[in-house]
Amino acid sequence: MVQMPSNGTISERLAEYVAGMAIGDLPLEVVAKTKQCILDTIGCMLRGSRDEVGARITAHALRYGSPGPCTVFGRSGSVGPEHAALANGTLAHVLEWDDGHRPSDNHMSGAVVPVALAMAQARGASGSELLLSVTLGYDVAGRVGEAVCLPRKGRPFHGNGTVGVFGSAAAAGRLLGLNAGQLANALGVAGDGASGLAEWRSSGMDCKPFQVGRAAQTGITAALLAAEGFQGPATILEGRYGFCAAMTPEPRPELICAELGQRFAVVESGFKVHACLGGNFTAVDAALWLRKEYHLDPGSIQRIKVALPEWYRDDHARKHRPPPTIGTARCSISFTVAAALHDGEVTYRQISRDKLADPGIAALEERVELVLDPEVQEIFEAQKRDDPFFFVPCAVEVECRGRSYRRLERTPFGYDPKRGLTQEQVVAKFRTLVDGVLSEAQADRAVEWVFGLDNGSKVADLSSLFA
Repeated sequence: MVQMPSNGTISERLAEYVAGMAIGDLPLEVVAKTKQCILDTIGCMLRGSRDEVGARITAHALRYGSPGPCTVFGRSGSVGPEHAALANGTLAHVLEWDDGHRPSDNHMSGAVVPVALAMAQARGASGSELLLSVTLGYDVAGRVGEAVCLPRKGRPFHGNGTVGVFGSAAAAGRLLGLNAGQLANALGVAGDGASGLAEWRSSGMDCKPFQVGRAAQTGITAALLAAEGFQGPATILEGRYGFCAAMTPEPRPELICAELGQRFAVVESGFKVHACLGGNFTAVDAALWLRKEYHLDPGSIQRIKVALPEWYRDDHARKHRPPPTIGTARCSISFTVAAALHDGEVTYRQISRDKLADPGIAALEERVELVLDPEVQEIFEAQKRDDPFFFVPCAVEVECRGRSYRRLERTPFGYDPKRGLTQEQVVAKFRTLVDGVLSEAQADRAVEWVFGLDNGSKVADLSSLFA
């Protein structure tokens, strides 16, 4: 195991950690989880390419990106690493189906995996080097995010766009072979370019996934500039005017280097099983459980009470009713619960124009009431949003044919790593994502390629997997 640094600024210590780690230093469970995250992200990117926003961003990348060896997922063309990262990072998050890391309140895969894939293709890296860079990118982004996203209190900045640049710079810098000094500069340059406001909550939903793509692109640019000798602020994280101070009035920079090399953010990440905002998951889980357990007939449902903590219930971004766009449908509590009860799932099939116009879902949505519940509120108050693995508790009560059925969920299946998916379930989700995008044989090759990254899979073969 590499010796963890104890001196220097935070970015310098992170840089030494990233530069000094080797694939053999990683526990087997970390390597296994990293493979699952890569497969899941590839699935999200491929399905995301069929989304309207995904089509726009890939068209932009192919039109304006310089020629290069890097795959644009879901399209036949290839471009240089910066435009590939912009497009693929946006694709990874556009469905709201990418994995999440609760301690940092972030979706790190979109800012890290596309960068690692692009730089690995550009540099001719090995599968093991790709795996290591993804693990390290998650770790850096997760640690920086934890320092600024706890407690979760009314921040104007959006972590996916702001924190993501550090993870993407770390992944890119490692694959570029930067030394510790260069990596520290890359982190400084990336932090200086961090951006992403939470105003998408009121309008402009296209910008939410774009922030992830831009974070991926910014990190690559920062690493490439550092390789040319570009210098970034050494105290970008803890400085008086640095990232942590800018992001929150209660920064916790001391968390960033705690237990380096001992706990890994990729292991702490959870997989999404529904294609919507993660905070809606307990509501959707409860609705699906009731539907299955009691064989509820959607047409006979008379009333639906969704009890959420007052803080979450009153967030206007989650109250769109009915949602006017596909983007707002992913945030809408009433729509996602109605879709779950009507269809028995919330996937890309429900988050679509056809389903927005579905009279059955619309009828159920009209019966959804957002209410308060003492038990739910008590669970929330006990957590107080300071718990690193805080999830939004929810109780759903459905009245059907004169009877009432209730289900309380404290944490979401899959998204909570303590209730995480098995490898078989991750593969099954991947196959759902790529259904209609890849043939069965192509999906088989992709699965085999990812799980063989440390045992013979060649990064150069990536583009041919989908041919």
